[in-house]
Amino acid sequence: MRTSDCAYQVAWTINPHMKMGAVNWHRARAQHRLLRRALRAAGAQLLELPFVHGAYDCVFAKDNAVLLEKEGQKRALLASPVFSERQQEQQARARVLDRLGFDIFSPPPAHFEGGDLVVLPGARGALLGHGQRSSRHAAVMLEIFLGAPVTPLELKDPHLYHLDTALHVLSDGTALVCPEAFTPAALRTLERTEGIHQILNVPREEALGFGLNLVEVGRTVFLGGRAPWVELLLHAQGRCPTVLPLDQFHLAGGSAACLVSQIHPARGTAREALRPASAPTRRERPGEPRGGAGYLQ
Repeated sequence: MRTSDCAYQVAWTINPHMKMGAVNWHRARAQHRLLRRALRAAGAQLLELPFVHGAYDCVFAKDNAVLLEKEGQKRALLASPVFSERQQEQQARARVLDRLGFDIFSPPPAHFEGGDLVVLPGARGALLGHGQRSSRHAAVMLEIFLGAPVTPLELKDPHLYHLDTALHVLSDGTALVCPEAFTPAALRTLERTEGIHQILNVPREEALGFGLNLVEVGRTVFLGGRAPWVELLLHAQGRCPTVLPLDQFHLAGGSAACLVSQIHPARGTAREALRPASAPTRRERPGEPRGGAGYLQ
């Protein structure tokens, strides 16, 4: 039976989008089911993890950990969230991922949330948003875990508080970017980043509506609401933008990309898989793995 502590809702305000009590739970559930069906229809393999009682933001699966597949083994680097409201879900997610066969790595000593990491095509590198939820000092641990360079980019807009609300990198290296979200130095750094082939600017208005919080499955790109300019750019890049209504999750500050956690291939590994999961956190010694073997279909 559903109880008030085991149902997605906005029960606190830790970002400017949050409106306490605004969520219609039945609509949110229908929207989440539609997203799952659409991802499967597009060819994604999904793993669903249970809701964590009292941790209402656990639906935003990407934030809790970075997931990686290396030499056939799944690994999870736990996040270290700034807010206590997000920290409470970490232990539960770590236990579930451990049971599912992930090697669990303890979080970086500096604050880091999964929404601030964008892995570049081919896992040749990654971008780290910092300044609001994550520290640039987390880049060192992330580089060790990913086995690839991590480029820090400073975010400055409180409404675009995670990197995945301000930027999306398509599988061909095209970056869709809201310039107003970044410091001038960060934009210059992005232009010089290896693996970024071109940068296409997106209006702040569309970024604020989560027009850059995208999920890419093959040529299909899922958006959580209408974003005409982003859709036009996607069409021009040979993609098929597909709009799904996720407005009930916008009320808590997240959208399509926040609701899924991708298992990234290690550098040099060709295959990628998408898994909607709610990521973890259990504290172990920094950088040490914990857990057994296993493989997720």
